[in-house]
Order: sequence, then structure tokens, then C-alpha cells
Amino acid sequence: MTFQTKETPLFRRLIKSGVLCLGLLVGPIACGESPQPFADSYVQQIKIRFVDTESAKQANVKPLPLFDGHHRAVSCRWDDNWTSDNLGARTEMEAFGIRGTWYLNGRTFSPENKPADYLPVAQKLLSGGNSIGGHSETHPFITYFHSNRTFAEMSNVRIAWEAALDRPVISYAYSFVDLAPPPEGNVVLDRTLRTLSRAGYYHIAEFVGFFDKVDLPHELSPIMPPENQTFEQFEQAVQWAYDDPEVGDRSPMISNSMHAWYGTQRLHYDYSELRKRLKFLADLKDVWHCNQNQYAAYRRQYRKTSIEQISRNKKQIVVQIRRPRLLDLNDTTPLTFEVIGVDASDIESIDVSDATVTRSSNDDRTRVMFHLGHPNDETLPEKIAHIANPSNQRDRQGSSEDNDFPSLRGRLAIDGNTLKIRMSWDEDEPVRINRIRWRVPIAYRVVTETQRADQTVPQSLIAQVQLRPTDASDLSWGNEHFAAEIDFESEGQCGRVHLTCQRSGESPDESLPQNGFAILGPVPAQANSEEELIRLAQQNFAAERWEIPDSQSLSWRTNARDGYINQEWMNPEYVRTTGTWDAESPTYALRTVVTSPDDRQADLVVSHPSITTVVINGEVIEPSHNHSARVTLKSGENTIAIVYPGCRLNVGTQRLSACFFRLADPATGERFRDIKYAAN
Repeated sequence: MTFQTKETPLFRRLIKSGVLCLGLLVGPIACGESPQPFADSYVQQIKIRFVDTESAKQANVKPLPLFDGHHRAVSCRWDDNWTSDNLGARTEMEAFGIRGTWYLNGRTFSPENKPADYLPVAQKLLSGGNSIGGHSETHPFITYFHSNRTFAEMSNVRIAWEAALDRPVISYAYSFVDLAPPPEGNVVLDRTLRTLSRAGYYHIAEFVGFFDKVDLPHELSPIMPPENQTFEQFEQAVQWAYDDPEVGDRSPMISNSMHAWYGTQRLHYDYSELRKRLKFLADLKDVWHCNQNQYAAYRRQYRKTSIEQISRNKKQIVVQIRRPRLLDLNDTTPLTFEVIGVDASDIESIDVSDATVTRSSNDDRTRVMFHLGHPNDETLPEKIAHIANPSNQRDRQGSSEDNDFPSLRGRLAIDGNTLKIRMSWDEDEPVRINRIRWRVPIAYRVVTETQRADQTVPQSLIAQVQLRPTDASDLSWGNEHFAAEIDFESEGQCGRVHLTCQRSGESPDESLPQNGFAILGPVPAQANSEEELIRLAQQNFAAERWEIPDSQSLSWRTNARDGYINQEWMNPEYVRTTGTWDAESPTYALRTVVTSPDDRQADLVVSHPSITTVVINGEVIEPSHNHSARVTLKSGENTIAIVYPGCRLNVGTQRLSACFFRLADPATGERFRDIKYAAN
């Protein structure tokens, strides 16, 4: 990343007039995937004075796994902007001293297409020590989407709520609990986890078992059984999480979940049941009641803080620690340390020159704990703005503004592989740029965070970064979304501005199935309808209409746009059917003609192979439980029909809103790129 300072006649005039600053230059940063989401840190020194030299010799210091040395943390996770009575749940929580986090969608999103600004409610949800998390912009089965749209869903909702509430958003919950469904499984989970880091999240509230086979870079809050489980099941789950040492070592959080649907048809019980569960959580001994942001910040500090040196001088020891920066944590929760090997009466003082140190109220004669805050110059934004450039205008002076900073103008634009920031402001007092983070989709190699700028600029900033596309294939479909996150100080106030832009990406070609299938349906549910569809696929493949006994005549169609799901957002290896995320999906038939340049063997990969039937050149392909079956493609045209049966949603099952379809090279597992799909 470089700050542009190229001198031109126009540039010299701008310097002379005070519009531009000369001399702000940060050297290039290596382009590559950062091994951890955040790597910046700083050093603090803790001075502990004892009553005698023997105590100073015996004492040691260590950070504790949870704030104030507690056994477990307790919180709540609540999802969605609609239907749920979030304010009612918040009132009940406050009565029991329970905190939590609301995972929200876009400010005006509604699946019933009844948009309304949720900001007034969200502002009230913060009361009582709660926080806001991200839950995607439009509440999709996000694993259906291509990588660019996934980044937009995750990034846009975070930026929207940070700017609306002036509070950092660091925690995410997957909509529909959709993380690693077949056929791609952990491959798609890895894509979404990398995207979360790029978008600015480092914490997830989710079922712990989903990450058993994943090297998870994020902090994790395991959630308890969702709604419609009995109190006995809830009690057993909480007790397991409270008692199990392995769970405690990995993620010592207990999170009540998942929707505030009390008093609606979606739940079997009313608010009396919520009160029962909250009381059970409140009665747990030795727990820290916090929101998910606080827990995330604490655990990230605990895992990333190291004690670099302890020096001893008579009655005093000096402990030097290295810990993550506050702008990486985005929450001010302090870190708790324990002084071991001595009694409380052996300590005269604990001091840090540039930060607040507070002795724990849980100190006793055998345990001495203190909470260490961040240095005074480590600050979080008091106001957060968002300036969008959706049309990717690239004129030299940004003109968009935000009400939080009326004098600030900014623009982010992409030109080729150059992503550029332009900012200017009217105040006479210089602005100090603390950090710039470039946030881009995983199709590009770029370090998500930059080194601290720590530069003062009179009235303007120009910065840019060169993006390098990755070698990974199939990550560039659809509109590309880009963001830059700038933390700064002006007139004694800390601020943050998100700059965003977008542009068109790649469109799927004929080697991808998305636009190459015709669709028939929905097919009315009746006995033997699936068998009849299979027979028609074998005997009457090319007919414009299929006649199903005891049913209406059904016509084939192409480029279907029924349903609210934007087809251009979807991974083009999915063929859309219902176009909605409804709880029930009817049966559809799909057909295509695939042209192959030669005779070859192919691995057929399809959604739900145990219930989905594929007919290739009139031959029914036997289902496979590993989502793959070996098939033969002949040179030239091959007819392929799919009977895609309906189902009801349950946890762990994707809704059948689209069918994943891939013909892959048996040797590599990669999809064939020299075949062509054509809707018939």
C-alpha cells in the first residue's frame, strides 16, 4: 500500500492552497493473505511493588482465560430484524442482569417485502449493556452465493450498523445456521470464514460442533439449543458447557439463543419460559455476564497477549507484555491478570504509567487479580460514517458526505487493480490518520490491515493499494464490492469512516450450469409424480410441455425470475428453482443439453444425491451418498434431466431453492471448463 505523493502542476497548486498534504508516505506492504486476521500489537509495562524482596522473588504474573478469573461467560444471541419481539426479550434480560448481542440484517430488510427502518429499535436494544452483530444483509442461505456477493452481504451489514449506531461491530452469526452444507462442505465454509475476516469480524456465535474439523481463526461463542427445545434439554446443554473442561478450554462461553419469538406461533412457549431460562443462567455461580463483543475482545486479548520479560529489582518487578491494539479489538474490555506465588497482603501497589489498573473485587488472601486497560492513546471511534460510491465514479475530488462529519468528503474507487482513497475536510486543524484497512473480496490478495499510519495531514489524503488477483479459480463472479476503513482523530475527537464502491465482475459463461438449464415446475405433490417425471425425462425429453397424469400440463421455461432471490448473486454452479428461502420447497424438473468435445468420464456432483434423480442420455444415474457418481459423456450433445424433489427445512439441510450441479474431471475434481450447457 502506498500513499500517493506524485508531484504534478495540479498537485503543486493544491499543496500551495492547503488542499493537499505533502510528505505522507508509507512504504509498500507485501501482498499476501495474512496468517491471522489481526497482527498489530504494542508493549505495556506493569510495575508491581511488594512489601519485601522475598515476595518479589516468588511472584509471577499470568493473564487469565476469562475476565475477573470467572469460570464461564454467559450471554445471549438473538437473530433478525423482523417478527421477533427483540425489545421484549431485552426487557426480560435486563431484569435478570443478563447481557447479549442482537444479530441484525440490513436496516430496512424484510423477507415479507415490507421494508421499514429498524434503527429506532436497534438503538433501544443497546440499553442494558448489549451490542449489535452482523447477520448478513438479506438473510440468505449464504453458501448459495458466489464469493463476491458473500463479501457484500457480510461487509455491508457491518458497515451499515457501525455507521448507524456509532458502535463497532465485530461479531457474526450465520443466517439459517448455513455454514458447511454438502456438496461443498468445509470448502465453502473456508471461503466464508476468510470472507468474514476480510469484512472485519473476528468472532462467531454458532454451534460448536460445526468447527470440529476446521482451524478456526475466529473467537467462538458456542450457543445452546435453539428455540422449541424443552427446558430440560436446555438445562442439560448449559450444564454440559459449564462442566466440560474441554469446552471450557476452547470456548468458555454459554450463549442462550436464538430468536426472540416468544408469544408467536414460531415458539411452543411464551415469555414465562424465557424468564425461567434467564433465571437459570443468572443463578450459575462464578460467571461473567457480558455481551458477545466483550467476550470476543477479551478472548482475543487472552490468546494473543504474551509476557515478554519479567525483571526483578529488590522489592519490585517489572512485567513487559505485548497485546493486540484496541483498534484490532474494537472493544475496550480490559485484560485480567493474576499475581501468583504471593498473598494480597504482600503487594503494595500495581502501576502502569499510561493506562488504568483496577484491582479485582474478587481478590482474597490466596488470589490476587487486576484488570489492565489499554493506554490512553489507544482509542476507539466516537462517531462512525459511511460514504458510498456505488457507481464507482473516479473523478479527482470526492464529493460525498456523511452527517457525522459534515466537513469531510471522501471517495473510494477502483480502476483496474488500483483501489484508491480520496479524502478532504474543511477544518483548519490537521487530521491524524491512525490506520487504513483495505477490505476486499477473497478473489484478491491484499493484506486486510495496514501498518499504523500515525501521520498528520493538513486537509487532504490520497492513498492507494494495488490488488493482485489470486490464482484460485471461480472467485470473481458477479459484482465486486470494495471497502476502506479509515480511523482518524480530528479536533480531539476520534472517528472512523467507511468508504465503499463496487463494479461489475465476471459473468458466468456457457461452461457453468446457472443459465444453461430449463425449468419445469413447481410440480404438484402427488403419488408417483417423481416416477412420472423420470419416465418423461427418458421418453419425452425435448417436449415443450410435459403431461403428468392427474395434474395440469406443465411448460418448460428458461431464465426464470420468479421469487425474490437475485440469480446474479448466486454461485453459478447452482441452478435456481423456487427463487425463495421458503420453509417448504416443491418438486421441480430441470433439463439441459451438455456439449462435450470428446468422449470422457466425469464425476457428477449434485445436491441431495440420496433423493435427487439425474437422467443422462436416458440412463438413470444411481444416487450416491458422497454426492458424486461416475458418468459417461459422449462427444457432442448429451441430454441431462434432473428430478429435484421438494422437502421441508430442518437444521443441517439446505432449502431446495437451487440445485448444485457439477461435471468434474475424475483425476482432479475440478469442474470441466470446455463443456457447454444449453437450456432445451
